[in-house]
Amino acid sequence: MRNLILLAVALTCFSTLNAQKSNIKLQTKYGSDHEEIHSLLRFQEIETIKLTFTGADLKAKNYRLLVKEYTNGSLAQTDTIIDSAKYEYTPAVNDTIFEFKYYVKTQVNNTIKMNFMFDRFSTPRLYPIKAANDNYALHDFLKTSEPMPIDLNKATYIMGYFLPYIDKDTGWKKYCDVSGSTHKPEDWGTAFNIPNYYLIEIEFE
Repeated sequence: MRNLILLAVALTCFSTLNAQKSNIKLQTKYGSDHEEIHSLLRFQEIETIKLTFTGADLKAKNYRLLVKEYTNGSLAQTDTIIDSAKYEYTPAVNDTIFEFKYYVKTQVNNTIKMNFMFDRFSTPRLYPIKAANDNYALHDFLKTSEPMPIDLNKATYIMGYFLPYIDKDTGWKKYCDVSGSTHKPEDWGTAFNIPNYYLIEIEFE
């Protein structure tokens, strides 16, 4: 029994050390400040968000960007968008500011198109729609207007793209209560009966 307790303590300490506090913060901005571009995005039903990470701890850090798809309450697939430690064209962050733009659209051919746009490259993706009767919505994970803290060596969800859920009291279809709920993002499918959604995750190390 004593050995089991020591092992549990050791694992807890390792987990704590593995995820390190940092001064990295995330701020987001939806849409475009340019009126005509903003109108065009709305006409094309494209949602876009600019993600800006700031902090001295960003310098010389590699980053990993993933898209996780959940279907009927379970993880259906994990797609690695970028792993900067593996490819020369995606070097480690070399500044105290790191940012990219994310575009997403539900297309008429029953696919979801995502594009992660950086200064020198972009990474488009297409995913088949699992449930086409409702529109998906893009939400970030910032709880308030204040920047979101980001730990080092810890995978952090930064965005979700998901179908609505049915409010049991009103029968209305809703989105807003999902990303702001106390439920873990991995549990949205079962907690809200959402058949299909995507989570975008980043990790700096």
